Amino acid sequence: MARELRKLISSSAFCLGFILISNMLSGQVPDICENNVPKEWKANNGDLSISDAHFKEGNESVLWNWTKLNSTIVITDTAFASVSSDPRSSFVFWIYNEKPIAGNMLFEFDKDGKKASSFTFNLNFKGWRTAWVMYHRDMNGKPVAGMNRLIIHSPNSVKMGALYFDGMLYNTSINPRSPMRDEQVPFVNINSDHAANAHWTALYSFKRNRNYLPLPVSITSQQSNDLDTIQKRYQDILLSDAAFQKAKLSGIEKAFNFWNIKRNNNRISGRPVYGVNDAELFPASVSPSLIADFKKSTVAPYSELMLKVAGVYSVSKDAHQKEILSGIFLDLLDHLDDQGWAAGSGMGALHHLGYTFRDFYSACLLMKPVLKAHKKFDRTWKTMYWFSGLGRTQPQIGKLADFNVDVFNTLLGSMFSTVLMMDNSPAKVRQMNEFSNWLSQAVMPTYSIDGTFKPDGAVVHHGNLYPAYGVGGFQGITPVVYSLSRTSFRIKPAAQASLKKVLITMHYYTNPIYWPMSLAGRHPTGPWKIPDDPFAYMALAGTPDGSQKIDQEMAGIYRDINKNPDDHWVREFDKDGIQPSPWPHGHWNVNYGLLDIHRRSDWLVTVRGHNRYFIANESYPGANMYGRYISYGQLEVTYPQTEKERGSSFQDKGWDWNNLPGTTTLHVSLNKLRANVLNVDDFSGVEEMLISDEKFAGGTNFNQSQGMFAMKLHGHDKYDMGSFRANKSWFMFDSLVICLGSNITNSIKDYPTQTTLFQNSLDDKNASFYVNGEKDTSWPYEHQWSNTQDLTIMDNRKIGYHIPGQKNLVFTRKEQTSRDQTDKEETRGDIAMLVLDHGDAPQDQSYQYAMLIETNPAGLVQLKTNMQSATPIYKVLRQDSIAHSVWYAPQNLTASALFKIDKNSNDSLILSNSRPCLLMYQKNNDTLNLTVTDPDLAFYSGPDDSPLTPDGKRKEVSIYSRSWYRTPSHPSVVELIIKGRWTERTKKSKVRTVVMADGNTRLSVPCEYGIASELKLKKMKD
Repeated sequence: MARELRKLISSSAFCLGFILISNMLSGQVPDICENNVPKEWKANNGDLSISDAHFKEGNESVLWNWTKLNSTIVITDTAFASVSSDPRSSFVFWIYNEKPIAGNMLFEFDKDGKKASSFTFNLNFKGWRTAWVMYHRDMNGKPVAGMNRLIIHSPNSVKMGALYFDGMLYNTSINPRSPMRDEQVPFVNINSDHAANAHWTALYSFKRNRNYLPLPVSITSQQSNDLDTIQKRYQDILLSDAAFQKAKLSGIEKAFNFWNIKRNNNRISGRPVYGVNDAELFPASVSPSLIADFKKSTVAPYSELMLKVAGVYSVSKDAHQKEILSGIFLDLLDHLDDQGWAAGSGMGALHHLGYTFRDFYSACLLMKPVLKAHKKFDRTWKTMYWFSGLGRTQPQIGKLADFNVDVFNTLLGSMFSTVLMMDNSPAKVRQMNEFSNWLSQAVMPTYSIDGTFKPDGAVVHHGNLYPAYGVGGFQGITPVVYSLSRTSFRIKPAAQASLKKVLITMHYYTNPIYWPMSLAGRHPTGPWKIPDDPFAYMALAGTPDGSQKIDQEMAGIYRDINKNPDDHWVREFDKDGIQPSPWPHGHWNVNYGLLDIHRRSDWLVTVRGHNRYFIANESYPGANMYGRYISYGQLEVTYPQTEKERGSSFQDKGWDWNNLPGTTTLHVSLNKLRANVLNVDDFSGVEEMLISDEKFAGGTNFNQSQGMFAMKLHGHDKYDMGSFRANKSWFMFDSLVICLGSNITNSIKDYPTQTTLFQNSLDDKNASFYVNGEKDTSWPYEHQWSNTQDLTIMDNRKIGYHIPGQKNLVFTRKEQTSRDQTDKEETRGDIAMLVLDHGDAPQDQSYQYAMLIETNPAGLVQLKTNMQSATPIYKVLRQDSIAHSVWYAPQNLTASALFKIDKNSNDSLILSNSRPCLLMYQKNNDTLNLTVTDPDLAFYSGPDDSPLTPDGKRKEVSIYSRSWYRTPSHPSVVELIIKGRWTERTKKSKVRTVVMADGNTRLSVPCEYGIASELKLKKMKD
């Protein structure tokens, strides 16, 4: 292994500490910054030596003592020659300073004595500091080909001084999103203050761009009591971890000894504490075992240990044990500060800081008395303030606060702990009010794709409805909301109501534990499930209006999710007479995620789409590698789930990723389907997040009971699917789902185009299926119908399919071979599948079928008989490029997806529409109930803005690079001409009705945020 890394080491990059981090931890390879000063380093007016006083890698570093003003180190090396050719080339180094200096060092790069690039480094610190500085973006001047020298100038504020160097990389290529500005290099990556990862990287701005509330003259006794109540609630939550009671001192001491922390007078040393981002500086070929070694020395396990020490200290009643734990904690704290984890330090890069450092703040809060006693409080609080970015709660007037699910998940508790650390005082009152005001704003709906919570109840991250990220956000927010509740610092009622709506919406699309695979983002097989504790905390926070101390709706959902009779909160809610909530019943549209939800009895139907705003898939290397079609109209039926049974048709065993239920797709080979995941620009990581160029996708509902969803599907040019198009719709009435497709067209002759009715993983290969009412359990099974006429098939999940007049329907039950979603292994599984094959390069094809949920063979036969009668339960009124329209007899309800503007509609009521839209109406005698939704959220107007390649194909670019990503949705007005003379039954809405000269009525319907606009009209008397 040592030989492996030696091959990776460039002879022209000295003090190459980061590359050797893992090896040096295990002593496998000597640190090349040890024993001898690199021969290419020369000091003027000073000297260079090897020192063991401080080190970041190995056991030594290079010490520079300068003795006059204008002293320099001159480093001559060919490694600088090539930086001009790589726009991501960067200079990386560590410096140790024993005493803060009011001045800057100058790093100057030149070619044969002619200056090219330079930057300064502030020396106002004690301990280790680092910087990642990109030559082309961050430095003054520009690198030139053939640069051959680096000149390091001493600060001009002091004549004599000493600094220690370690971990220097002359030329390394890094992700431009990663470097961050701090007190030493405030010019680095300035634009990151407005980037997608600003919540991690904008610490420098958070500390400065502040606008304080007025400082109260004094603190009232009520405020002091409220602060004490809040602190007790939150500390009780922190100390509820049973692991603190069970932890052994011997185990803690063993974990502490790993860090080898030593004190020598005023000096402290030990194993380096790295940030996880340092791994970005490793060569790609570093072995997994070395990476694993490196991870053991990052701040994540370090801060976990700090919290464990603090937790055990807090619950222990043994004075001697507490004394030992106190000493361990102080050693950990001082070593961490010396390693650079201090106020003002950016540690080079702190992407995903909240995940790796969050235990630090809770630990310090629990150890506040110890910190006070040993005069460590002020320094620690400043560190907490800096790394938590608490300054984001004090934005300058006119500047938006930083709202992001990552903040809620990983930083909110850190910010809260920092506030709670303060002594009760007017300053703490002000800070708590600022925090509460910011949190109130943070959980209110935002109307762009960026941000977190949306007006329809969506929780959005990565430009996507993403409950997996929402889980962490809810688990971060709700304990804080509960801790603040029923005090003078509670969040605003509207904010609490907004948070409650998003949680209830999550409850609607889970059944009751897991969400559908189409919502799983890049983890279609992950163990993600709805959390129960946020519902408990929201219940304990009381109703948003403050009328009830326990929110019974939230408590009922908690009891529905958590079935454990011995659970503490279950017992408490049971004492209050709160029963599990009933199964949700109705229809909901979440158009900020292009999701439709339809529920009856104990089952859940969801449909998922995409368009030019919301992504079709998220794939990372080794995650969702075959998920291109996840949002191509995937329709899922889930039944009640347990930990062992997900109630879904999906298992990642033999699953054909081409055939997701409900989708219309190009059935390609696995090699063709595998995602080609790229780092496409400086706005993104290594990821695939494709969007369409079509606006039309979304759903509407009628009285939140019945509903529909429709989309215009267009494949992406990245995979040569630019000719792939289809119009698709789903109409959901009670237990009936009518599925329509039209205009299915593409020019791709090498692979068939298919619409999948179902793909079911089978635990029992001989499970019963019914074809035209006849039971069949044979295995394997394959049958193809060239013309179905009126075919019925009932699957093993009690779902019936009625397929009238379709060609090339293929039904198979067999063992399939596939790849798992991580692309690590081949999988096999027993699968039943029903597919409509549209053939190669289909032109203007269509399909129609209906699903009857939770039925039996007799019920399905009855549906078939009904559809052959003179009074069928539904009729397809239109199915073409202009509209899909269905009439549902039991409620005399008509639903239509109007894909285009139509001035001459053949609908019995709707004569024309000014914009593409979705509508449902019920006309009974002299009354008309109508809902209208504009599915275009209009984050921008006009034609698709996708950049094109030279041959006219849409180019893959990051969703974060789009200029409209942070633009709010724009409202619209849909004008409808309806037959007859109508007026509103109530005058409360903003709808305008105008009776025209021809005796028909023009309706002007305001639409916004993809939410259904409801109209109640009455017929005017002649």
